Amino acid sequence: MKSQERRDKILTRAARLFASARYDEVLMEHIAREAGVAKGTLYSHFADKDSLYFAVVFDGISQLNERLHAAATTANHSAQQQLHAVMNAILSFFARNRVFFRLLSMEDAKAGPGGSKSRQRWQTERTEQIDVIESVLRRGVASDEFDIDHPRLQAFVLRGMVRSVLTSGEKLSPTEMVDVIVDTFLGGARRVADPAEAPSS
Repeated sequence: MKSQERRDKILTRAARLFASARYDEVLMEHIAREAGVAKGTLYSHFADKDSLYFAVVFDGISQLNERLHAAATTANHSAQQQLHAVMNAILSFFARNRVFFRLLSMEDAKAGPGGSKSRQRWQTERTEQIDVIESVLRRGVASDEFDIDHPRLQAFVLRGMVRSVLTSGEKLSPTEMVDVIVDTFLGGARRVADPAEAPSS
């Protein structure tokens, strides 16, 4: 097995362990056994457990951010189509990578100012997602597609809606989840009255 393949396997198996137990409960020997490698091999790739943990976290978030940037810059698409594409990129990624969703959710719960360089990088990577969503919302405002007063705040709202839908327990496809989020965000729950139903004076 090539070195990169072995590293990828270690990351995959470590992700499962970190997502299923508390950080302090996961030992390097557990990861080595799960990945089918010697403990020394593990340390040849990662200096310590903290380095391995954040390698897992950043591997997942980097893949996700790449998809978001691609979705947000789709040429010749309206802002609404790009918003659908961005939401689909997030939801389809997590639908295929539930382990990463649990892991990233756990890391979000620890978020806060300061911390180690790794946690500061985590904040930067997560902020990048908000930046991408905000850019699409601002594009929609500029093209008169969206009537939005606080695009930065509403980008956070959209990301929060993603978490809510994924943890709702509803058995929906990623496409259906995207429709629920975008339709709710852009249209809300208020029913627009049909002019024909207006009471006569």
